[in-house]
Amino acid sequence: MAQLITQPQIKKLWVMARELGMDGEDLHGLVYNLTGSEHISTISKMQAVRVIDYLQDRLDRQYRPEMASKAQVWKINKLAGELGWADNPKRLKGFVKKYAKVEDLRWLTARAAWQIIEGLKKLLERQAKVKTAKASPEV
Repeated sequence: MAQLITQPQIKKLWVMARELGMDGEDLHGLVYNLTGSEHISTISKMQAVRVIDYLQDRLDRQYRPEMASKAQVWKINKLAGELGWADNPKRLKGFVKKYAKVEDLRWLTARAAWQIIEGLKKLLERQAKVKTAKASPEV
């Protein structure tokens, strides 16, 4: 059986909710939507982590709620590095400008960031296919 939420986790949930201007009904509704449980005290530790992560993401986006999260921007930069674009930031900037129609990563919406991440993943897949095709010469 999974361990139940701890008292420090409960306190953290309430503090974060208060910082976001949520009342008890809002927090309970969020917990229900994310975990299916009607009571905070009955969720597991892992479910509490999921709710805390969600609230933290909302706190990180407080400036503009629809903007890309820090995690999304980090993932975009990580994928660009894997593509070998770390030495030339203009490549990533051009890619973002072409496909998301914004000048800078800071202005991406969460949806646009997701699309950029998926596009970069496809480029990595394509790059890997080309490398394997070159590595295995056909007879």
